[in-house]
Amino acid sequence: MLFTVAGAFMYVENRRLVEVFPDSVKKVWKEWELRAMILLSLSLQIVLVLLGNRRKYMARTWIRIIIWSAYLMADWVATVALGIISRNSQDNCNAPGVDKEASNELMSFWAPFLLLHLGGPDTITAYSLEDNELWLRHLLGLVVQSGVALYIFLLAWPGSSWLPILSIPMLEVGLIKYGERTWALRSANSEHLRDSMLTPPDPGPNYAKFMEELTLKKAEGYYVDAIKGPEDPVPTDDSYPEKEEQLIIKVYDLFQTFKRLFVDLILTFHDLGSSKSFFQKLTSERAFHVVEVELGFAYDILYTKAPVVYTALGCLFRFISISFTLAVLVAFIGLSEKSKYHRIDLIITYLLLVGAVLLEIYAVIVMFYSYWTVHWFSKHKRTRRLLSHPSLRQFNKHMWSNSIAQYNLLSICLEDQKPASVCLGIQRLLQIDKFREKHCYKTYSNVSKELKDLIFKQLVKSTENGSQESPSTLCARRGSFVFKKYNDPERRRL
Repeated sequence: MLFTVAGAFMYVENRRLVEVFPDSVKKVWKEWELRAMILLSLSLQIVLVLLGNRRKYMARTWIRIIIWSAYLMADWVATVALGIISRNSQDNCNAPGVDKEASNELMSFWAPFLLLHLGGPDTITAYSLEDNELWLRHLLGLVVQSGVALYIFLLAWPGSSWLPILSIPMLEVGLIKYGERTWALRSANSEHLRDSMLTPPDPGPNYAKFMEELTLKKAEGYYVDAIKGPEDPVPTDDSYPEKEEQLIIKVYDLFQTFKRLFVDLILTFHDLGSSKSFFQKLTSERAFHVVEVELGFAYDILYTKAPVVYTALGCLFRFISISFTLAVLVAFIGLSEKSKYHRIDLIITYLLLVGAVLLEIYAVIVMFYSYWTVHWFSKHKRTRRLLSHPSLRQFNKHMWSNSIAQYNLLSICLEDQKPASVCLGIQRLLQIDKFREKHCYKTYSNVSKELKDLIFKQLVKSTENGSQESPSTLCARRGSFVFKKYNDPERRRL
């Protein structure tokens, strides 16, 4: 909403500044302001579709800056463009004419595409977790922007051609897309996510009942002693699945267990025992692969439209979207009354239609070749041909960057010793000096197989039967294993 208000303010100020320029500049600006906004909005959607989920496996600053900029600009540009269309449509209604009516019809046809752009692509709905907490703001935006698009449509109705009628299915597609985004944000909201994961509590052994029975037996004269017996084995299939489809099912089940940790829920004794038994029998390579796929599922739930798309209703919405968009494209090509529209406006309209169709097709391809779809096919025993296709493995080979960030403390300390400059003073004034330092002195190193082996062996060793350390204690060690290992003076001399 802040970007909406800021966009409206900037637009008003911009209109005032235009009065300073000559009439020729005003004319060019008036003709191209909406066209430029439409093309920019489409370009931002293409960037988000192609790069939206790449930060999952590309740990580079430049790609994050591009995605962040496109993510923030996309809503602002689409909102401002809708405002321009609304104003122009009202002006055309107040000054009727053949050219005005044709322009009004075409602009009303563009409005649903902006609503579709506000819905965003499937690859990114939130840039950070905090964006999911603002789902109510997006719900309000859905209501307001849908009202604006409907108002624009009514101003152009009924028109002198079939173009306003073609706006109806595109308006429905735009509402579906925007609704999907709001639904996905609500599904990834921490409160809703936590409520959806709550399970019946597992209190563990009933020690109160045990002590009551112990006291009663003693009172009856029996000799009673409490001995710690062996724990009941956890019934679980802890073998590593050899087939890819079985592995996806196993990993998805593990993800359903461990995702509760993301919202500060605890695991049951059964969950802890079964997961420990499973991971202890894996190699480091297999264990890291399992965790990578789990984190891929987690990323999709928190930052994409996965909670909506990979459902029966989501598949229905996808079918409706691509069918309506294709039908409108074919109908617009066959429209016989296009000569009254400006050629550049027709080109922009074709770009919007073709772009919407191509982006929908790309979204379907990404959806089909995702691990979510593989899991569904695996459960229904329909994966043999799918998983054997080489393109599937190519699509799913990137799960994370396989790198860790390193911060050069020595370089940053030497930077502090340098004399202050004008550039540094400007950075400090804008409070971006720390941001620059954070990214200028950060490098990435690949995680080698040897390092993975070392980490996994240490984790397995710490969870063996003889270890009494809790997971929280283990996570808090932070290098104390090394000091403990080399605390011996003889070892230090070596």
